[in-house]
Amino acid sequence: MIRAGWVSVLMALWLAAMSVGGAATAQEEELTPEFGKLEGASLTHFLLRNFDSYKLPAGQFTRDQKPVLDLEGRVRELVYVVEGETSTLEAIRNYQRRFEELNYETVFQCAGDECGGFDFRFNIYLVEPPKMRFDLADFRYLAVSDNVTGRHASILASRQGGKLFVQVVSIEGDAAPESMTAATDAPAPRTKPGEARLFALARLLTEQGHAPLEGIAFEPGSATLIGTSGDALAQAARLLQGRPDLKFLVVGHTDNQGDLEVNMNLSRARAEAVADKLAESPGVERSQLLPHGIGFLSPRASNATEEGRSANRRVELVLQ
Repeated sequence: MIRAGWVSVLMALWLAAMSVGGAATAQEEELTPEFGKLEGASLTHFLLRNFDSYKLPAGQFTRDQKPVLDLEGRVRELVYVVEGETSTLEAIRNYQRRFEELNYETVFQCAGDECGGFDFRFNIYLVEPPKMRFDLADFRYLAVSDNVTGRHASILASRQGGKLFVQVVSIEGDAAPESMTAATDAPAPRTKPGEARLFALARLLTEQGHAPLEGIAFEPGSATLIGTSGDALAQAARLLQGRPDLKFLVVGHTDNQGDLEVNMNLSRARAEAVADKLAESPGVERSQLLPHGIGFLSPRASNATEEGRSANRRVELVLQ
């Protein structure tokens, strides 16, 4: 065991009765990895796929290169939560010790920016919150392999909200190394639209320091959000959840129709409405967000056309 040992028999039996990921039922030996779990860890997520593909991160991610091992076989994913002050380093070191005992070799390990920042975060597989929480400022990653048995595993440990979250993915099967690099003739990645928007938002914030929340809309002349704003707000909330250490300005913009003072007040009210709505999401603190309104003082298009005015009516996140 890793300090405290295996998943409890009661938990194993309870989950064994469930159908998971298309598999009939999860037997106890399928539920718990051979390398065990951290002391005091509670299993909050388990999924078994009897045969599937998995891209195991195997090096630092950049904009142009995503080094992975392209694996196929039986894939198990688990998420554990540890209450208290266990650090990500303590978690990774314990797993490393166990893997060494089992003759696994380290493929890649990193912490924080060493992994590739936003490029890493938004190109890796991550179990959805609240089961798995991820803080880009406090996480460590470990990938290992046993070439004799064809087994691979990855450990992603991150702290958020006073808890340690550990995502474990194990793969049993053969692997072929692959390096995903940018190419003009490469097929488009199979990414969910929401994930693509989230990555684009993170990219703009990283490169330019500000990014519009495309899709945010209000009732005419008011600060009342309309229903179609939900997806854009959800993506922004996910980004904020991933970086609780960062603070953002929420800046409202209008077109040039009407009095400047009226537009200044309206843009401020809209920024406050967005900040308040984002703060309703778990893991997002209102203190992360400082609303401001600048009316039509910073257009991104000409106000001479309706198309331009529409583009200028927006709310942006700006890194402080």
